[in-house]
Amino acid sequence: MEQLDFSAFQQICQSLHFGRAARALGMSPSALTRRVQAMEAELGVELLNRDQRQVGLTRAGERFGRYARQELEQWEQLKNELLQEVDSPSGELRIACTVTACHSLLPRLLARCRERYPRITLRLVTQDASRSLLQLEAGEVDLAVIPTDPKRRTELARCVLGSTELAFIGPADRQLLAGLIAEGGWTNAPWIAPPAGLERERLDAWFRSKKAQARIVAEVRGNEGIIAMVSLGGGLALVPRLVLDSSPLPVTVLSELKPPLGYDVSLCARSRSLQREVVKVFWELAQAGR
Repeated sequence: MEQLDFSAFQQICQSLHFGRAARALGMSPSALTRRVQAMEAELGVELLNRDQRQVGLTRAGERFGRYARQELEQWEQLKNELLQEVDSPSGELRIACTVTACHSLLPRLLARCRERYPRITLRLVTQDASRSLLQLEAGEVDLAVIPTDPKRRTELARCVLGSTELAFIGPADRQLLAGLIAEGGWTNAPWIAPPAGLERERLDAWFRSKKAQARIVAEVRGNEGIIAMVSLGGGLALVPRLVLDSSPLPVTVLSELKPPLGYDVSLCARSRSLQREVVKVFWELAQAGR
């Protein structure tokens, strides 16, 4: 028996009139009669009492009418649930980012995702940007918020969330700062740098432009850790303004030194990851918010 059979019988139950029921269903009275006769033949009982003026339900017809109504209600509920799943996908979404990106660039995007797609479970992995890139390329996370250079070609899909300038910094304590540069100036001072990433590339390029080589005394993963070491007097550093402005630690911005160009901070994904529904809808939210 088909859904149309249940709908047809429900229409007859409501109108108790073949002509009106047939018009509501968009079929002829004879076609409706044949459909009811087929249902009666399949069930082996009479569902309707008929005469020239009216239609009535038999006891079997009343029971079948209740059954038909329940079937239609369950069908509508199933359709609504399936549509809701399409409209609100579920699953885990793994995003790698720095602590600063988590605080400054992601909050509104994460809030929109929670509001629009409550069935998505967000899992944030906070770490330095270079490690986030490695995990993204290895497929260990679905998305990563990392520095990107618009001039550099990449196979990763990118959605720019913001941009940042760079700044040279030293300790806030003037005596400590003077001690760091006393022997040979800025280029011969001890420097703290990340082991890899755009900041390290920019710093190395800056030193090459000065025909000098950086004296790296410590390699630290994560700009938050670099700023902490600079604040303690460990050396000088080149850091993004985005992180510096969010840091509570006291440092001195070395305004007399012209820093290299900054970079974009982008939400990045592998093309294959964007085929997953939870990744796709989050990506669309990010693009809509630009």
